[in-house]
Parts: sequence; structure tokens; C-alpha cells
Amino acid sequence: MGFTTKIFRMSIQAFFTRWYLRTRFKPRPGAVIRVDEARARMARLTRRQLPLPDGVSHQAVSAQLERGLCPAEWLSVQGPQRTVMYFHGGGYFFCNLETHRPVVASISRRAQARVLSVDYRLAPEHPCPAALEDALAWYRAILKETPADQIVMAGDSAGGGLVMACLQAAQVEGLPMPAGAVLFSPWVDLAGAGESVQTQANADVMFTPESLHHAALFYLNGREATDPVASPLYGAMKGMPPLLIFASRQEILLSDATRLHDKAMLAGVSSQLILMSDMPHVWPMMIMLPEAKASLRQVADFMRARVPQV
Repeated sequence: MGFTTKIFRMSIQAFFTRWYLRTRFKPRPGAVIRVDEARARMARLTRRQLPLPDGVSHQAVSAQLERGLCPAEWLSVQGPQRTVMYFHGGGYFFCNLETHRPVVASISRRAQARVLSVDYRLAPEHPCPAALEDALAWYRAILKETPADQIVMAGDSAGGGLVMACLQAAQVEGLPMPAGAVLFSPWVDLAGAGESVQTQANADVMFTPESLHHAALFYLNGREATDPVASPLYGAMKGMPPLLIFASRQEILLSDATRLHDKAMLAGVSSQLILMSDMPHVWPMMIMLPEAKASLRQVADFMRARVPQV
């Protein structure tokens, strides 16, 4: 599958979201990331969340790993359900289950799915490959009770990169591939070699090349930026499951999405790339935007098509 370009007049909600992100969220050029401040800011925003949609419940769970427990939570609806694993974004150093509960709940309701949201360890306290170890451990655990062809993986930004790293690691380990993967603005190249890191630096309303680089350093902790464990764009694509990739034309990670799509297609992997104009990074998780609702309907359609019967 190729790519789809969506061109439309942005909603008033998207207009003001972009304004807010550019004026209140995007770092100033040369600004240094302060991990504690970033986490505290997201915690404040999380307190304003709406309750879960009617019919969606959540249950805290944990997986036993060699180093201890890795927490997660199931969000589910009544009736037969396909299974989704979700890895949140946040540059590998912030965000958590609470910050992404709204989008995970929306996916659960729209796709008639039980969604496992994984609270993987964060950098800089736990650099690469800690997040991958947690993701892979949870995939192994789910495979013990659920066939791979009933599972879809999903993630945004760093979580999208973690999906691809988990798939590649699972393949090396000989584990079966899931039915598909959904990626919102995936961060798959921590080397920052994509041309959009520079060409879209002004257009992006959330990030700067410097902030992207600093986040990469937290996670890499001395590891080569082109190591596929951290940057799955440089890993093997053959044998990957069908991909559904979203990206904005005005974000610095645009080239991550386009290069991942191109490399997957060259490897014979089914991949659909949906590009939208004038949207923020990972807009599908901003569930109050009309554009997010439309994108999440596409996500649900993809998941229903990949796992048609449950």
C-alpha cells in the first residue's frame, strides 16, 4: 500500500491547539530540557482529563520481569474484543499511563478492543534498552494467552519507535508477528538524520532540533544513535506486519515516517502512510480535535480489518 495525503481546512480547535503548543509548549531555541519540569507539566495537564467514556473500564496489572514488576493497565469494553498493545510517547523520558489514557480508551471503544497500555521504564534513570526490555516482556506475556494474529501494536512518537524496536526484537527471538501495527508520528531515528528535522524546524509547533537531540541523549546514554535497538529505522524490515503510519507535513519527524514507510515497502511489507497538513505532532491522541476523531476512525477500521473476528 502507498501513502495518502489529506488536505483540508483545519478546524478551529486545531488552530487554537497549534497556537497553544507553539506559545506554551515548544522550547525556545537553545533551551535545555529539564526532566523534572517536563514531567510536572504533564502531571498538571493530566489532572484536567475527562472521565473514561461510557462502557470503557480499566484495570491495573503488572508483569514479572527479572528486574521486578512492570506496571500496565487494561482498558476494555464489554463483549468480544481484539487485543491491542499501546506504548505511549514522551521522548522516552516523560509521559505515562495517565497522560495517554484518553487516546487508549478511545481506541478501545472505537475498535472494540481490550488495550494494554504499558508503563515502561523511562530515561534518563533507565536508558536504552530498558523500555524495549519492558515492551518485549509484555509481548511475551500476552502471547501466552492470546494468538499473535489477534494482536495489534500501537504507539505514538517514541512509543511508535518502541513498537518497531519491539517487533524487530521479537522477530530475532523467533516470536510470531502480530496482525498489524499503528504508528502516530513515530520516532524511529534517534540520529536525527531526516531532512525534516531541519526543514520543518520552524513549522513544527512542539519541538526543535535541539530538544529532539537532548531527548535522544537521555535514552541513548552513550549508545550509537544508529543502533537499531534504539533507532529501528536502521533495523530489518522484512517480515514486519502491515503498518498504518500517520504524520504531519509540518513536523520535524516527518522524515522518520516517510523513510520508515519507504523502507518497509522496499522490504515487501504492506504499509499505508497518511500525511496531513497543518496538524501537530501525534494529533490523533488529541482526541477533542475533529481531525483526531477522523484519524481514530481510520485506526479502528485498520484494527477491525487486521483482526476481523474475535
